[in-house]
Amino acid sequence: MTARSSAAVSQTPLCRAPEEASASATLCAPRFADAGRIVINSRRELAAVRRGYMETRHMLTLGDFERGERIRLAAAAEQAALTLLSVKTREEASRWLSANEASALLLGTQDSSPSELAIEARAEARHARMPILALADDLSDLSFADAFSWGADDVVGLGRLRPLASRLRVLAHSEPQPSAEHRGIAVIAETDRNRRVLLGRVLRNANYHIKFAVSLDDTRQFAEDPEVSLVVLDAELDPNPQETITRCRATNQRANWVITCPPKELRRVRESLAELPRVCAADAFTPPENVLFLSNELSSSGFETRRQSPRILYGTTVAFRAKGHHEDDYGFTYNISETGVFIRTTAPPDQDTVWLELCPPRSGSRVRLVGEVAWRRRFGPSDHATVPPGFGVRIVDGAKSDIQEWRAGYQSLGQLVL
Repeated sequence: MTARSSAAVSQTPLCRAPEEASASATLCAPRFADAGRIVINSRRELAAVRRGYMETRHMLTLGDFERGERIRLAAAAEQAALTLLSVKTREEASRWLSANEASALLLGTQDSSPSELAIEARAEARHARMPILALADDLSDLSFADAFSWGADDVVGLGRLRPLASRLRVLAHSEPQPSAEHRGIAVIAETDRNRRVLLGRVLRNANYHIKFAVSLDDTRQFAEDPEVSLVVLDAELDPNPQETITRCRATNQRANWVITCPPKELRRVRESLAELPRVCAADAFTPPENVLFLSNELSSSGFETRRQSPRILYGTTVAFRAKGHHEDDYGFTYNISETGVFIRTTAPPDQDTVWLELCPPRSGSRVRLVGEVAWRRRFGPSDHATVPPGFGVRIVDGAKSDIQEWRAGYQSLGQLVL
């Protein structure tokens, strides 16, 4: 397929799903955009088109993209063996997703439509594992944090073809990993529906069974079940959760508790929970994956003493590239230690030695570090999904001043949160 014909595909109007067509209907098939409309004259022909349409892997994009951007999107789809469908409104995208499944959903970030569509898609179980990429003009801390807050799996610059194509090749053809065993029941007691949906998706992909609670009475009833291993409780439902936790532990001592609250309430809530084991407070406005990190830390008995330095949640944009390569890719840090960092991305590098450039905590200047990839977490649900997709790096080299600045930033942040 040429760039010219690929661009034509991306501008094809949204079509009715085959299920909506009758035997005598005229069906606009996105796969055959170059040939225009095709007329179906028999049920046998309709069945053949349906099979081809359903077997085709589609990449759905939402946004008002410029011509050059549309060409890059079409080229990336072609490299990933995907059929590109482009729409400009959330309503069109929603109608298509209601009758079809996408191998990848790409959302422009010009207005609120992407977040609304992402939340809507995540609310449906069949779309819960669909990869969602945010397409941003500028890769910054704000663009990453905002996209993760509404359920995106990664953020890619609109002007760069290679990073987008490399992600699509991995994401569009990834298969769910077999489930060995579940991690118990997670009770999600959040007042905000969108937050409930996103937390449910994250924890379900980490192999929890999910129960939702919308009242304090429901929360207490569910949390007393010995099969419950995690409770995520919004402080708005229970401003003083100590009594609830103590009461529920009379029948269920297994569960870890994560109490979410606004940033201004974090210190008060942390201090009120200080005497309770396996309980912590979390910023309610951070990405939902942070709750998974905290629950894993609570479950890791003695993790503070096993590590040279504890891991701390810290998010900032990081440029990374394989040693000797000429082009940076971009990700977002998830957690850090004094000697390492986990970088969130759906395209971990295959090489083991990487160069990193990022801002240490509580610092306005960037440092350059050399790291060794210790492990990789590919996209998709997993029994061992303790972190989002990405890769863990052990810091092994760098300028002396840069290493000192990194360690100073980590220690400064640690004094605030540990």
